[in-house]
Amino acid sequence: MRLGTHSTRRPPRPAQRRPPRQNISRRTVANRRRAWLQRLVAVIWTGVGAAGVIFLSVFFVFVHDVFTQSEHFQARQIHIEGGQRLSPKVISAQAGIRPGINVLSVNLAAARKRLLAHPWIAEAEIQREIPSTLRIRIREQVAVAVVDAGQRFLLNPQGELFKEWESSDPTDLPVVSGLALADLRGVDRSATNDGWTLLDSDTAASKAPAPSRPMDAVLQVLTLGRDPASHLPARELRAIRVDRELGLTVVAYAENRAIRLGYNDYPAKYRLLGELLAFFRNQSNIADVERVDLTDMNRIIVNPIRAELPKKTGPQGG
Repeated sequence: MRLGTHSTRRPPRPAQRRPPRQNISRRTVANRRRAWLQRLVAVIWTGVGAAGVIFLSVFFVFVHDVFTQSEHFQARQIHIEGGQRLSPKVISAQAGIRPGINVLSVNLAAARKRLLAHPWIAEAEIQREIPSTLRIRIREQVAVAVVDAGQRFLLNPQGELFKEWESSDPTDLPVVSGLALADLRGVDRSATNDGWTLLDSDTAASKAPAPSRPMDAVLQVLTLGRDPASHLPARELRAIRVDRELGLTVVAYAENRAIRLGYNDYPAKYRLLGELLAFFRNQSNIADVERVDLTDMNRIIVNPIRAELPKKTGPQGG
């Protein structure tokens, strides 16, 4: 028996298949090259644009510095109009404007906002006139009364509280008491626009919400009091007391007469008040009138003060 050796053969490896050769046409190569060139051109133009923007920015900054630092544009004239309570010095300082400042360096919007931050300034305008003039115009608040609501505030003709009363403020104004918090509103400075327009009283009143009935009554009395021919002028008013149900009672004249006006028909009640005061002034037995109630014009109540008649003396003085 022949012994033989057993040999194991490995199976042949499968032949690796080469990927098929891509058939790239000349047109495809040209399109790829064109797209690459387009991207390159776009990058170049972007760089040129950025460089141009930087150059222009530097140029304009340089021009701005040249003009805003030039002595030719220094403010040699600062005209201030409309200040009565506030002095020109206070107004210019509030605006942040000083003599010699470059008129082109002044931020007009920011200066106007600084002016409006002052409680006594209702509206403001600032204009530059090239080369060396600045013009400031303001409209000041007008105080017609002091409202006592725990704290005292100044009231303007539009029925707005514009400032807390201080000892340096006017002391000859009538004091209004009895108004509720719902009757009060402060000055709304958020309505002022960046463009500038001096608002007159009619325009400001048309933009403001309608006042409550008690506040409207107070404003009517104060408005009538500004008439020089009024029988109850504002300068004679000492106090205005508000009763939300019964209306107004004013304390007036040096004698502190109490005059109840109620609501409505104030012009007619003023005329009637003038006639009553003139009548009692001519009565020899009446020294003065202490209280007048004109709430109902069909039922007028007057509390006169009787005059003291001289005592009769006998032949011997006894």
